[in-house]
Amino acid sequence: MHHQHFNTAHTSIDKVSRRRSIMSDATVQPLPFHPNQILRWDEGFVAIGVDGDFLLLDHQLNQIGEPKKPFPSSVKKAVVVQNRLIATWIEHELMVARIAGFELGKDFVNGPERGDLRTRTTIAAALHPAGTVWSHVLDAEPLALGSNDSKFAFMLWKKGLYAMGMDAGEHWRTAEPGWKELEKLPHAEVTTEITFEGDTIKVWSRGSGVITYSADNGRQLDSSTVPFDGILNSVFSDSGEHLLCYDGGDIVWFSNGEIQKTEQLNGSVQHAKWNKQSQTWHIAGWREECVLSRYAFERAKLKEIPVQVIECMDCFYLVMNDGSFIRSSL
Repeated sequence: MHHQHFNTAHTSIDKVSRRRSIMSDATVQPLPFHPNQILRWDEGFVAIGVDGDFLLLDHQLNQIGEPKKPFPSSVKKAVVVQNRLIATWIEHELMVARIAGFELGKDFVNGPERGDLRTRTTIAAALHPAGTVWSHVLDAEPLALGSNDSKFAFMLWKKGLYAMGMDAGEHWRTAEPGWKELEKLPHAEVTTEITFEGDTIKVWSRGSGVITYSADNGRQLDSSTVPFDGILNSVFSDSGEHLLCYDGGDIVWFSNGEIQKTEQLNGSVQHAKWNKQSQTWHIAGWREECVLSRYAFERAKLKEIPVQVIECMDCFYLVMNDGSFIRSSL
C-alpha cells in the first residue's frame, strides 16, 4: 500500500503504519517439501510432508531446525494430543502399518531407510519410526484417527474402534460400526472419519452413516445416516458444526442433526476450518478458496491447489501444494 505525503507533519505516523502493513504482509518462507498436513500445538506448528518429513514451525511459521523423516513412508493421519503428536503410516505395497507418539519440542530424528522395511517382514523384527515415545505395529489398515485434548481414537479395518490416552494404553475398544440401511451398498459402512465433540466420539462412514459413542467407555449413544447421496470423503468438525465433503465436490454443512446448507465446489475439498468468530467455514478446495456462511458463499480462484487453511498472526493463510504460504483473499 503506497501513501502519498502531502503533509510532512504526518510522516512519522505514516512510517509506523507502513511498517505495520509491511509486517502483516511479510511473506512466510515456503516449506522445503510438499505438505500433507500442518498441526497446531502450544509452541507453534508441526508440518508434515507428503513423503513423511516432519518439521517444527514457530507461531510465525518460521522453520525450526531441519526436516526429518522418522519413518520411510507417507503419514496417513496425524493429530496432536497435549503436545504429543500421534501419527499413523500405511505402506500397502509392503503390508506395513504403524502408529506412534512423539513428544513435541524434542528434535525429530531420521529413521530407517525404505529398503530396510522390505527385509523385516515379521512383527518381531519390525522396524519402528525413530525418536518416538511409543510405537505399535498395526496388523490392519488404520482407516481414521481423531482426538480431543486428552485422548485419541482410531479405526482399524475389520478390527474395530480403539480409544487410547496419553499413556498409549488402550482405554477401550468396540467392534467396527454398521448401519442396517447401508448394508447392501458396497463399502458404504467403511469408516472415513473420526471426530470428537465434547465427551463423545463420532464415527462417519462413506455412505454418510454416523454413530456417536461415549468417549469415556465406548458405549453407543446414537446412530443415524445423513440424508445425502454421495460417497463421503472427509469430515471437518468444530464446536458441534460439521462440514461433510463428498467425492465430486459436494459439501454439506451439518449440525444439530440437520443439514443446514449444501454447495457444489469444483472438486474435492482438501481442508476446511471452522471460524467461530464469524460463524463461517473457510475451505481449501480444488484450485479455489471458499468461505461458506449461513447467508453467503464466496469463492476465489487459485492457480495451484491449497492443501490447508491456517489461522496465524491474526489472519488466514493457505498452505499451497508446492509448500508456499499465501494470504487468504477472502
